Amino acid sequence: PIEVISNIDQPQTQDGISVTGTLEYVGPEDAIELMTLDKDLRVNLFASEEMFPEMVNPVQLGVDTRGRLWVASWATYPKWEPTKEMDDRLLILPDDDGDGVADRAITFAYVHNPTAFEFWNGGVIVASVPDILFLKDTDGDDVADVRISLLGGLGSADTHHSANNFVYGPDGFIYYQRGIFNVSNVETPWFTNQESGISGMYRFNPRTHEFSFHAVNNPNPHGVSFDYWGYHYATDGTGGKAYQVKPTGDGGFTMRGLLPHTVRPVPSSGILSSSHFPERNQGNFLILNVIAFLGIKQYTLAYETETGDVNGTETNDLLVSSDPNFRPSDFEIGSDGALYVADWANAIIGHMQHNVRDPNRDHEHGRIYRITAQGRPLQEHIPIDGRPIPELLAALESPVNGIRHRARIELSERNSAEVIAATEEWLQRFDVTSEADAHHVLEALWVHQQHNVVNRDLLNLVLYSPVPHARIAAQRVEQLWDYNAAKPFDFTSTLEDDTVANVEPDADAVVIKTVMDQMRFDTAEFTVKAGEPVKIWFENPDYTPHNLIIGQPDSAAEIAAAAEDLGALGFTVGFLPNSDKIIIATELLNYREFQVIEFTAPKELGDYDFLCTFPNHWQTMKGIMRVVN
Repeated sequence: PIEVISNIDQPQTQDGISVTGTLEYVGPEDAIELMTLDKDLRVNLFASEEMFPEMVNPVQLGVDTRGRLWVASWATYPKWEPTKEMDDRLLILPDDDGDGVADRAITFAYVHNPTAFEFWNGGVIVASVPDILFLKDTDGDDVADVRISLLGGLGSADTHHSANNFVYGPDGFIYYQRGIFNVSNVETPWFTNQESGISGMYRFNPRTHEFSFHAVNNPNPHGVSFDYWGYHYATDGTGGKAYQVKPTGDGGFTMRGLLPHTVRPVPSSGILSSSHFPERNQGNFLILNVIAFLGIKQYTLAYETETGDVNGTETNDLLVSSDPNFRPSDFEIGSDGALYVADWANAIIGHMQHNVRDPNRDHEHGRIYRITAQGRPLQEHIPIDGRPIPELLAALESPVNGIRHRARIELSERNSAEVIAATEEWLQRFDVTSEADAHHVLEALWVHQQHNVVNRDLLNLVLYSPVPHARIAAQRVEQLWDYNAAKPFDFTSTLEDDTVANVEPDADAVVIKTVMDQMRFDTAEFTVKAGEPVKIWFENPDYTPHNLIIGQPDSAAEIAAAAEDLGALGFTVGFLPNSDKIIIATELLNYREFQVIEFTAPKELGDYDFLCTFPNHWQTMKGIMRVVN
């Protein structure tokens, strides 16, 4: 075999801090000494590669209805070499004696590239691109003996852009995100194939096999979560931006900025909900970051009930580590109320900056830490697994998100007719005009969604709830019932009906647009007068990010090469390299964004290049600005 040379010794920095870690790994217990936590919090080691050598590269965590922590162990990241053992797996880590430390590691199933998983219908739904699998243990030995492919056709070319962060939403759909370097082509019983190269959020219903694109999020999104009232959140991994996912009212959804962007890249995010943690932490939005700032950011959320907008404000960091190999990849609130955080524990974190086969990519380390609040009792464990339906509905009255989430999952494996009948009886306990009961009534509406039963009378009650949050959640339910979520996303009608929010370019501007799905500008050349003012309106109606750079004559290839040399760091600067050949440039624009740039044309006559410097775009996305007298 050809030897692969590592480039880990080549300097790479972000915010003046090295992107790469060290090949001298700190022990899992010793790493705790390098952690700084928010006031009155403490941390202990729950599991590590020293305890369980098979637990390496933990990519997602989950808590089952028995209260046990699960982890997706991605040992062969980023690509399995077929001549070697395929050791990716889903692990169960029981804490048998309740002391906050895992006692065993049980391999539930070997799954290639397990980038996402979620519990449902007595089993587990797991991403293993190009498939989404359903795994189930039917004989009680905690080993999967059922393996069914629910969906296929998910892109698998670039594993760090794969489907990730499965979350069972309150509407009964599984939500996930995936990046722009993969293309999917999914077929369901309801429609012809849905082909998509769009980076963003998708949703599918394992009960009905509906599948649909949900909202644009560029370029490599990770992180999906819902809060107490069903407000929906997402983050982008590469850029680190956080969003609120809002319905548009016409059947679609959009990403609205949630908070000021401060760190990147972000592999996971979510809501802290636990009776064990102090009130100051309740409902906070958490962002996990793996370069420069190595830890967990924390944001309080403020709700505007008139508009349904949510806005985040940064507060104390929950956790920060000085261990350069600490890479928090996911977190989960356990049934005990503690916060469990997975540590990818790798000197190399960049996917694009290093060879896929770089020998220093680590396949031996992985840790899970457990964060608790000093002086506060742990959260009471609520029995969920196997409990009668009335008890599960009572669990939906809990203020703790995780308890309600596990109750919904347990209800997913029960007979729908029995669940709905019991829900109608449970509803009789509540006063629909009472603020105290508003959330319970909303949960009843969500149960109907989860079991694919439309109840317009109940919907109307929640639409007129005394609590604005419930009314906003009901409007989302109404939209999802009014519009078929399985309908393939129409990539053309949206642009025709509402291009760039109906803003028109100035009459004196040179208008240049990208062409949807064709990787080119709609303008091959334009003419300006030497030394005269120039105004360019640049618009991107394509789902791929693009910029517009104007350079000196015959400079396109040089500028493009400099942009590609930026690697993944190019996202932070809009793939705008430091080059004296550049005259002017726009920002990197996402779908339906536009920018106006103004400058003075060069005095020297000639053919000046313009191009897009997003990687591999410039060969077809280029043209000429002709400067004349």
